[in-house]
Amino acid sequence: MKDLIHALSHELIVDVFVSGYIDSASPARFHPMYERLFFVFEKCTFELFVSDSGWIDVRALGDIEVWFDMDEDDAFSLMSVYNQFFKTEQDVVVVSVSSPSGPFETLTIKYREGLAERDVCLNPNHFFGFSFL
Repeated sequence: MKDLIHALSHELIVDVFVSGYIDSASPARFHPMYERLFFVFEKCTFELFVSDSGWIDVRALGDIEVWFDMDEDDAFSLMSVYNQFFKTEQDVVVVSVSSPSGPFETLTIKYREGLAERDVCLNPNHFFGFSFL
């Protein structure tokens, strides 16, 4: 978590992704898997997921790879959620990050876009994975 907080505070966030799969039905649809979020910076990528004990866990990655089982005719894919996450398409400056102090607690990122200061909260206590407000 310490490395992610450092990256959020000192590096430009390039994108935030949710992974999922595109089914083979026509028309093809993307099915997001909100159990994991990926924060992409210029020099590194971090994967956020909820551990078996309920803690938000973070892992540095080289590449984003398939982490779940899929039907052989489906395709792994990523979807950018940056503008839903930060409520803007512009670059943001992270002001602070309050990390959870217990299992299933929310991670809060306070950020600034221009003069507007906002919070985004990552709640790991959701049936489908993370929810964010």
